[in-house]
Amino acid sequence: MDRRLAVLSDFDGTITTTDVAEDLLARFAPPTWEDIERLHRARMIGTRETMARQFALVHAGRGELVDYAARTAKMDPAVPAFLRFCRGRGIPFEIVSEGLDFYLHALIKSWDLDVPVRTNRAVFEDGRVRIEYPFADPSCTLCGTCKLDRVFELRVAGYRVVYVGDGDSDLCPA
Repeated sequence: MDRRLAVLSDFDGTITTTDVAEDLLARFAPPTWEDIERLHRARMIGTRETMARQFALVHAGRGELVDYAARTAKMDPAVPAFLRFCRGRGIPFEIVSEGLDFYLHALIKSWDLDVPVRTNRAVFEDGRVRIEYPFADPSCTLCGTCKLDRVFELRVAGYRVVYVGDGDSDLCPA
């Protein structure tokens, strides 16, 4: 008997046509955010440390960041049809993202997407952004949202998992 399918997808650069987090950093952080990104690309630091260090440089409020994301982020045009395909066949679809909740939830709401999301949480305090990791694997410090954990949870529940994403944080689940 065939196992049921489930689909997990990255958000930044997968659901969206660009990396929204990087777009926000390019607009609202000093250029030193790119030095941190180079350390990440060289695999010297993980995604969790990268995001924490980069977004600590941002000096903008939640509203300003959400407004910018809403004006500039674009959904990949194939996403609505793919979601209809999944719904029509009873295939669960979830977003698992290293991005941040404040822009991700605002965008999926504005695009009228009704999908479960696991992502990092941004806390705005004293003019700064601090990141919390409700979906991190406590035994690993690489990612804030452990996408591989979700793959394993779905497999244990009897699903074959299709994973969509091509970024550094997508290596483990892929």
